[in-house]
Amino acid sequence: MVHFSFPSGSPRSSSPWNRRLGGILISCLLVLSVSAQGRKDLERKRDALDKQIKETSALIDQARSQQQNTQQQVQLLEAQILQRQELISTMNSEVFRVDQEIQQTNDTLRSLQDDLDKLKEEYARMVQFAYMNRNAYDRLSYIFAAENFAQAFRRSRYLEQLAQQRRQQADLIKETSVDMAVKAQDLETQRKEKTALLDRQVVEAKKLSTDKAGQQTALQGLKQQEGSLREALRKQEQQRNELAAAIRKSIEDEIAKSNKAKAKAASKATDSGSMAFTMTPEAKELNSDFEKNKGKLPWPVEKGTITSGFGKQAHPVLKGITIENNGIDISCEPGANVRAVFRGEVSSVIVIPGAGKAVMLSHGAYRTVYSNLRDVFVNKGDKVDTKQAVGVAMTEDGTSTAHIEIWKITPDGKLQKVDPAVWLFQ
Repeated sequence: MVHFSFPSGSPRSSSPWNRRLGGILISCLLVLSVSAQGRKDLERKRDALDKQIKETSALIDQARSQQQNTQQQVQLLEAQILQRQELISTMNSEVFRVDQEIQQTNDTLRSLQDDLDKLKEEYARMVQFAYMNRNAYDRLSYIFAAENFAQAFRRSRYLEQLAQQRRQQADLIKETSVDMAVKAQDLETQRKEKTALLDRQVVEAKKLSTDKAGQQTALQGLKQQEGSLREALRKQEQQRNELAAAIRKSIEDEIAKSNKAKAKAASKATDSGSMAFTMTPEAKELNSDFEKNKGKLPWPVEKGTITSGFGKQAHPVLKGITIENNGIDISCEPGANVRAVFRGEVSSVIVIPGAGKAVMLSHGAYRTVYSNLRDVFVNKGDKVDTKQAVGVAMTEDGTSTAHIEIWKITPDGKLQKVDPAVWLFQ
């Protein structure tokens, strides 16, 4: 009777290696999937910042073409400095992400190399065993040496399984080698990407330094015009107050008219002091749609840069002076169309002496206001679609500025100013 024993690389011991290798590859795919998602988000942000910086640079060039330093030029430079700082920060995050991917790829390569070494070692034992028992591989003699048919059948199955296991082991070695080659190529790509990002950071850092120097030069020139700047500030504050008062009056008149109509329809006396605010079913639906789109609204201009944010803002030139901004200012191309950020109805067209015109749209409990307009394309009562032009921004010193505000009417008729920037798509 021929003696035959299982080698360590038999089919009984092969499945754990298959499972372990498969587990490693699945884990790698999951890690790379999450990493790729994070990388795509950073790349999208970097592309958006690149686009924004280009638009801001174009506006700065237009302002400089007037051959004089202006407050808006300083604000544009400040906006570009902040954008470039954010771009550098984003690239730092990208470098960190690439470093993580390089580390993960290195870990995967080491793990695959360990598996490859063990697979080769196991395969070598199988080959050595086959050589030492080569006489036993005489299929007919080994099978016919069986004591009965059942034993002969088992020996035949065993020989088939052993041959299959050697083929599987050889295939695993090939697959692991291919995976290692792919990972090595990935590693090289990641290292090149990191180098490119680091080189880009150096370039952006130099541009940032240039931006800051340009801002300081413009500031020095404007500081000599402190008197005229203070006079301009006084006029702007007066115009802002007039606009706010006109907005309040328009909304309060609208609420009072609505209450009076409802009271008359119900044949009840009106309380002239009541400012309760209720909406029709259509207005409620529009209000709900508006709120659902918070952070997704299109910009009121096709191209532009926010040069003054919502709330208290430090004056760009005069130290110690703050400006209370009821909305945001967006610098844009000369003669740019100003567009509705959401569908609604024109509830008022306001004229501010010396500050152009303003259009107010109704969106349920919300009102969007577009001011500093040279021309207006709509009239009170008009239905307006999202992105429809409502007017043209005024131009001064080579650039235009669109001013947008968002007001909310509470159920008790009170008015709240909200930051438009958080409603716009960034």
